[in-house]
Amino acid sequence: MSSQAFDYSPLNLSLREIRVLTLLPDRFEEPVRVTVGTRSLDSSPIYNALSYVWGDPASARNPGNIISIDGNHFPVTANLLAALRSLRPPAGATDPIPLWVDAVCINQADLDERGQQVSMMRDIYASAERVIIWLGEEDDETDLVFDALPLLATQGHGRGDEQDRNIIDATYLCSGFFSGLADRRPWVSRVWIIQELAMARLDPLLVCGRRSITWSTLMKASAFVSRKVFPDDQRKPENSDIPEERGEDIEMLAKWKIDVLDDLYKATKSQGGESLHKLLMISRSSEATDPRDRVYALLGLLKTDASNPQSSESSIAVDYHKPTAAVYADAVAHIFAQGNGPYFLSGVALPGVSAPAPHIPSLPSTIPQPLLPSWVPDLSRQVGEKATQPAGTMFHPPAGISASGPGADCNNGRRLEDEMTLQVEGLLIDTVEEVVFLEATLDSYFDELVRIESLAEVARQRPCLFEPSIKPHMERFRKGGPLWKALISNKRFASGYDPAPASYEAMYMSLLNGPAEGDNWKSKMVNDEQNEYLGCLRSKAGKKSFLTTKSGFVGTCVPDGRKGDVIAILFGSPVPFVLRPGSDTIDVSGTERPIYFLIGASYVSGIMAGEMVDELYCEDLVDSTTFYIR
Repeated sequence: MSSQAFDYSPLNLSLREIRVLTLLPDRFEEPVRVTVGTRSLDSSPIYNALSYVWGDPASARNPGNIISIDGNHFPVTANLLAALRSLRPPAGATDPIPLWVDAVCINQADLDERGQQVSMMRDIYASAERVIIWLGEEDDETDLVFDALPLLATQGHGRGDEQDRNIIDATYLCSGFFSGLADRRPWVSRVWIIQELAMARLDPLLVCGRRSITWSTLMKASAFVSRKVFPDDQRKPENSDIPEERGEDIEMLAKWKIDVLDDLYKATKSQGGESLHKLLMISRSSEATDPRDRVYALLGLLKTDASNPQSSESSIAVDYHKPTAAVYADAVAHIFAQGNGPYFLSGVALPGVSAPAPHIPSLPSTIPQPLLPSWVPDLSRQVGEKATQPAGTMFHPPAGISASGPGADCNNGRRLEDEMTLQVEGLLIDTVEEVVFLEATLDSYFDELVRIESLAEVARQRPCLFEPSIKPHMERFRKGGPLWKALISNKRFASGYDPAPASYEAMYMSLLNGPAEGDNWKSKMVNDEQNEYLGCLRSKAGKKSFLTTKSGFVGTCVPDGRKGDVIAILFGSPVPFVLRPGSDTIDVSGTERPIYFLIGASYVSGIMAGEMVDELYCEDLVDSTTFYIR
């Protein structure tokens, strides 16, 4: 092998050229040798496309992780080297394997080429003869698992022979494999795999070490194991499609992640793609080496909407010269142009004011890396401990109810030409007067509960500072909905959609009356597994604050809310938002308009079913407000 590094030749963009490797035969332990050539996608080239995880980038600096490209050395990560070594034909084979591999076939150092090739990724995978999925090297169990999966895949739609020892053992073995797949095999958590899998023309081939099975075999085995392991009421329906946009949002962790990937694979085949809003929700637990790929990896899956004249105007161009904040802002602007903006923002973890965007070390120092606008979520930090604020879904009312009322489905909002400011219509409700953080421990939460109930009662007795024409309505609204419902967003325990039953009121009263029952009442409550209302409080403790407003509304909001913030309904959102008045203004047609920051979602008693929109705005008793948010 020459010590000279491989040198890329330019691709012809007008011919839609790509590079394709030819993986040459050799013994397993020998160095990996490939040749490289260019192909035009317009000429129907024959090649396979590899779907894999790059792995630790630092491993490419290991002197042993080298392949030979046309006799020149080329550094690769340890995981890619293992994949190429396992996939290449054995010594003596006459047919080399043509293979497209992004880390090698794209000049990663050329940002322009990288952007151009990434924009073609959908076509690259859709044109491949086969998509080969590299799960990684084998371990102590995977050979046994890959032997067992075809057996389970042949068991049809039943539960199999309950007495067959082979099936029992295989089910036990494979259930552990499926449940631990996301933790043990990084491929499952990589954002790019969603597009790579969904675009495959033929049944993808799944390879682990030197064993392989088809994707359809894996999913048939998964379905059988699911039927055996989970009760009927805990399984997703057979052949279920991805839920509707305005229905449930997909919780990736609620079922095996490969089930969600398979849902998307089938939906893409039948529907031609999905909305960016839905794709971002599906992939929110997925990882990307480059944070901008949280958006770019999904663009090939977008469904074109010929009925929406704004579709072409909201298209996102792949540009690796842009910093992360600009790419994420492009994504949110696209979602607003598609009519889903306020709804999308109501369900994500927002960054707050002056939050840093994910840094890109490889970006030239001449390109500034600005902070995130408050209306642009950090798309790389939307789950678990990564999120800096709770997701807005915590404040959503039960399914079918929206604070926007008749305006729940309206197309509302756009990004202005400065690319920093969001313009959106809504109703200004009131100014926040008090905020009390609801502690993370139930012990502390109980101590605050009586005080919070008292604050709510006092707040509702405040003067109602609204115009006489709407004052009677606002007085009625602020008295609607008891505090016990607001604290849990009126939702049943362990459900994001069902309303809280009336029986929860008695459970709440038992908490309020606890101190009268003696010194050990707290320990009794904390250990009460039958109290569903307590379960609701426990799951949200430390993630909400209680609030009151100047004119006596009460509710909950994200912990970052504070006195002086305002509550507003942005049409299209199921929840009111907390906005913070800024010190700057923006010139709009010669008039200075105030700037706001978007803090997060809230739940405000008495207006969560659209009462204000329906009875005041739709009856022309109040005008909407145009908010300018940065």
